Amino acid sequence: MNVALTIIHNFLRNLTGCAIKRPALFVVVSLIMTGLAAFYIGGHIEVHTDTDEMINPELPFRQTFHDFNAAFPQFNNSFIIVIDGETPEAAVEAQELLAAYLNARKGLYKSVYAPGAGAFFDQNGFLYLDFDRLVDLSDQLAAAEPVLAAVSEDPSLRGLFDILSEAMEEISEGDAPPEKLTEVLGSITASTRAAAKGREQALSWRAIFLDDEDLAKAQRRLLIVQPELDFTQLQSAKAALAGARAAAREVAQETGTLIRFSGKMAISSDELKSVADGAMLAGALSFILVALVLGFGIRSARLVFAALTTLFAGLIWTGAFALVAIGYLNIISIAFAVLFIGLGIDFAIHFSLRYQEEVQGGLPVDQALIKTSVTVGAPLALCAPTTALAFYAFMATDYVGLAQLGLISGTGMFISFFTSLTFLPALLKLMPLKKGKVVFNIHAKQEAGFIAKNGRRIALAGLGFGLASVYFAAQADFDFDPINLKDPKSESVTTFFDLMAGEKTSPYTIQILAAGEQQAAALKDTLTGLPEVDEVIILQSYVPERQEEKLEVIDTISIFLNPVFIGRGSAAPPSWEENAAAVSTFREKVSALEAARPGLPVTAAAMELSASLEGLGAGEINSAARQALLQQNLFSTFPRLVDQLDAALGADYVTLAGLPEEITSRYRADDGRFRVEVFPSADLSSARDLERFVAAVSVLASEASGSPVQIYNSGLVVKGAMIRASTIAVVAMVLFLTLILRRASSVALITLPVFLAGLLTLAAMTLLGLKFNFANVIVIPLLIGLGVDSGIHLVLRAREEKENTKLLSSSTPRAVLLSALTTLGSFGTLAISAHQGTASMGILLALAIVMILIATLLVLPGLMIWLQNAGKTAKN
Repeated sequence: MNVALTIIHNFLRNLTGCAIKRPALFVVVSLIMTGLAAFYIGGHIEVHTDTDEMINPELPFRQTFHDFNAAFPQFNNSFIIVIDGETPEAAVEAQELLAAYLNARKGLYKSVYAPGAGAFFDQNGFLYLDFDRLVDLSDQLAAAEPVLAAVSEDPSLRGLFDILSEAMEEISEGDAPPEKLTEVLGSITASTRAAAKGREQALSWRAIFLDDEDLAKAQRRLLIVQPELDFTQLQSAKAALAGARAAAREVAQETGTLIRFSGKMAISSDELKSVADGAMLAGALSFILVALVLGFGIRSARLVFAALTTLFAGLIWTGAFALVAIGYLNIISIAFAVLFIGLGIDFAIHFSLRYQEEVQGGLPVDQALIKTSVTVGAPLALCAPTTALAFYAFMATDYVGLAQLGLISGTGMFISFFTSLTFLPALLKLMPLKKGKVVFNIHAKQEAGFIAKNGRRIALAGLGFGLASVYFAAQADFDFDPINLKDPKSESVTTFFDLMAGEKTSPYTIQILAAGEQQAAALKDTLTGLPEVDEVIILQSYVPERQEEKLEVIDTISIFLNPVFIGRGSAAPPSWEENAAAVSTFREKVSALEAARPGLPVTAAAMELSASLEGLGAGEINSAARQALLQQNLFSTFPRLVDQLDAALGADYVTLAGLPEEITSRYRADDGRFRVEVFPSADLSSARDLERFVAAVSVLASEASGSPVQIYNSGLVVKGAMIRASTIAVVAMVLFLTLILRRASSVALITLPVFLAGLLTLAAMTLLGLKFNFANVIVIPLLIGLGVDSGIHLVLRAREEKENTKLLSSSTPRAVLLSALTTLGSFGTLAISAHQGTASMGILLALAIVMILIATLLVLPGLMIWLQNAGKTAKN
């Protein structure tokens, strides 16, 4: 026995002896401390879901991002409202209503920005069209002028169907159908059928002049909202989001639109809910599963109760420590509870089973507790610091999120060690265990004999699989996009991916701060040529090109559309009989068209419209009753179209100085620097496309920032943290174990399960298509800690028994199995979480634990027996 272990034994004997000397007092004091800690947690719990906070803010790319946010604070901590309407008019109406509601509540919202909306774009919108598209629009408006003028003069069923009757007659006589007339007739038919059923369905007059691509764009409107944050609340934007969602529900119902929320604050809100719900459910289920495994494995209600009580107390103490030391939890460190349950129970299991074994051997309770403290406490005294080292290693990295988890969970191991050797023995002293049936051996004789006889084969097979897995382990990948950690079914995430797939709506744009206007223009010219870049927008981009030519086209449109404006509403309102007569005339003209030119698409469309008008003709009973709703469906959006045309035809030459403040403030900072916004040419939901986009832009603009840059560089930080922390942890543990055990063979046997389980886990990840991410990297400290802990218990028990075959019939393998099963049950519950980051933790940790079981309960015992037999043979 070396000096270090002797010192540890004496310390443990005194520590447990003190606890069981006055067990009632110790238990009462511990419970009072637990209650105070729980009270503190209830008053100070705070969860930060911002993934940006999980990376060291001092890193250069984080400093660049902070600099951009300081220059343009309106982009920080905002959310996006996405409005989709069946018609452009419905989307615009919903946008205006919701914007008005939010702007009226300055206490909840700092700013509300409606891209592409407002008086400036109403007047100058035509100037932002491509020149060829503007010419096409001019031709369409020229062809539609007779209809627009007639309806403007007489916005009624009479006015519309009179002009349509003329068109039917002209086509019957051989004229070519006007462009888009077939589609227009189809839209009128849809509104007419809706009216026949008593439903509102407004005809979109604006859609008549849009192609499919432009129509899809016009049917979607956005609002970018920056809320006032209340940091006294767990969700700082809770009140703002709740108010906006309530208003959105009312507006959506009124306008018949679909309104969804996304952006940073909405995603964070949804994520906090999914993380909290998942953590609470997983925590409850893990506690239940741990209790079931303990009950099945220990077969003693007293031991199970004492172990769970100790676990609960340690968990509360660790949670209080987390809030005192850090002040809040993040989406990674919140997993400390499940980690503590899975790892902390190990200490109680090993203590309880060895205590049970000593009692079964005939020792009195006090002696059994002291002996257990010495024999099991020594391995636990090695397990606690080695597992803590695995967690603490992450504190030396720039991955702040995992570093905080490392601090919490590493300290939790020492808390668990202390409670398992003090609070647990005190409880067991108050509830003395009686001698009963021996149930502690994990292996039946045949199974133990199989391992003893086949130790060499088992060891070689395990080592062979380990070597074979190196090829696949090297291919393990990392998913560095945090959006993939969220609940994929949450509204904010589905909307996020919808925006990403849209044109000019991707949230993944690179932002660059240029020192001045000329540098911004130079960057635009340089970056525009990259194949990874779709478009570069700067403040100068809002000054339209070819304005003189476009203004000439607009002037031409204004001339031929003049009758639309001067004759507006000049006709006397018709009677219902006049409306009915116009409908009847139209239907007659359609019948004539059907006879004259039956094969035309426009003929088929006209016939469908005629059929939908049945019952509205002159002299029909229900004609008057249906006319009012049909009038509303067909003409409710027409006045707005005329107003928009009137405004757009008043376009004037746009200069940089004439741009509105709501635009200039988003591209020119108060300090004179300019924002350069770079849009990707690919859908950045692909990690490879995101990497190429960031790399291509960063080569030409080292000061590039924005979400893609943050995501990519944060991924590099986490990958580096994984390698660095793993190296530190392994080296530190090897040095620590060597210092304490002073035997290289024991250190090698203890660390073998870690390396073998690690290779097998990485290989399995590759074969199963699993990837590391910002969340599940906690598998690394767990795998190292649990693997080393199991190795310590088995190797030290084998040294105690002198004969490795006796190890299999002791309580130690059973304790290792129960510890692994409780950890598996604890972490496996994370897999049911809707939050993909949390779920990936559960899946990957469960996989790692299975590999640890194989390495520690099969390969390690087989190897130790093989080596011992080989040594005996060599001596003989």
